[in-house]
Amino acid sequence: MSDIAPTSPRGAWNTAIYARLSRDRRGLSENVSIQVRECRDYADENTWPVVGSFPDNDISASKYSKKPREHYDLLLRAIKQGQVNIILITEMPRLYRRLEELLELIKLAETTKLQRIQTTNGISYNLDSADGIHAAINAVNNAMLEAARLSKRIKRKQKARAIEGKVHGGGRPFGYEAGGLVIRESEARVVRECARRFIAGESIGDITRDLNKRGVVTATGKQWRIENLQRTIMKKRNIGVREYEGQEYPAEWPAILTREQWGRMEAQRLSKQWRWPKTQTGVRKYLLTGFIYCGRCGSRMYSGGRGPECGRPSQRRYRCRPHDNYGNTSGCSKTFRIAEPVELLVTQAVWHVFDDPKVAVFLSPKVDEDKVRHLVQEFERRKGKLDQLVTDYATDVLSRDQFIQAKGIAEASVQEAREALSHYQSETALAHVQQHRRSGTRGRPRAWSGGATSCAWWSTGSSSTPGDPVRSAGMATTSIPRR
Repeated sequence: MSDIAPTSPRGAWNTAIYARLSRDRRGLSENVSIQVRECRDYADENTWPVVGSFPDNDISASKYSKKPREHYDLLLRAIKQGQVNIILITEMPRLYRRLEELLELIKLAETTKLQRIQTTNGISYNLDSADGIHAAINAVNNAMLEAARLSKRIKRKQKARAIEGKVHGGGRPFGYEAGGLVIRESEARVVRECARRFIAGESIGDITRDLNKRGVVTATGKQWRIENLQRTIMKKRNIGVREYEGQEYPAEWPAILTREQWGRMEAQRLSKQWRWPKTQTGVRKYLLTGFIYCGRCGSRMYSGGRGPECGRPSQRRYRCRPHDNYGNTSGCSKTFRIAEPVELLVTQAVWHVFDDPKVAVFLSPKVDEDKVRHLVQEFERRKGKLDQLVTDYATDVLSRDQFIQAKGIAEASVQEAREALSHYQSETALAHVQQHRRSGTRGRPRAWSGGATSCAWWSTGSSSTPGDPVRSAGMATTSIPRR
């Protein structure tokens, strides 16, 4: 967690420490804390006040990483608020491996108090000089080049191991002992049984439910889930094949199933797979899955689309599922609802609730009145000193040169106090919904076209208001907080 010290002495050497570790699978690495200690020792040796430390653990800085660097973003915020003169790191790759991010920092240095990037081995990158900027860009370019070379070396090694049929690594695969080279016969029998039953036409859900009922567990000792069981028995490792980037190579471990068995399972899987139109991956397709309930049995409803058949297009639907992901009985399987009108109705209900300023007040964090009062008083005190300078100059207490010099210092002090107050307010204020937008029905579209189903619960006095979900037979419902 970032550690901000707002009471640290202000000066031209205010230092922010940044540390980062690319990969920490167990979350136990001391690498980040070691980097922070090394930077603190360096700052102490140079008598630089440390105004904050910003460690990002288990986060890559490469162009391939999509995981946000939370504390790096906090560092940028501190820079924009004028709190940082120096960024202290152990080496440049800890801070950047993407040139576009460095260019953003260089732009910030033009408009903030940031002066340079400093490493603990004595290398300084002055961001207010052409030579310093050139050196920083070269350092990041070198880091990018080394990362690309490292990636190629790793890929070459992985491909060579794949061609030789060697184990890729990872946890113990189901059906094999640790190391993945020796068959564990007790689990191999389960794989063969599941393959035989699936080929015979039994559903993965039924097989999953049976395994869990019998107490057969996964390689990690957990209950089977439907998707995990299908993925496990369909692995080509089970037929002695090592896969790498779409290519197949003979593996060094023995097979549990034959290629013929795997082929028949794949044919069975494809015969049950719905041919849905391709959509963008990584996008939530069902807004309310798991959040709405069956009006018959009260169970949660999940996505249950219908595939195209007999010239009829595919359709997104919610359904009450008969079994959960473990194959256990969960619902009545008698309720289906088309997704679009349900999602539209709930979306409008949520906007209706959050359109009330009382909700914004309720959700907003409590303001520390004493801190606000102190920040306001400090701002007024500094502004008063600036006003006093004008009087001193007018009464010849200060010369013109003295007034100009003192005025510059005082204005900077006032601006610093103004930014501190603005920063605190921006962190505690919640955007309130504008009252003038509330008028009548505000143009709410009907959830169902043609008026077959009314949105009567929007009206005052309706018996079916949000917060009182109707659970009549066959009606999918959702609970919306009452305003």
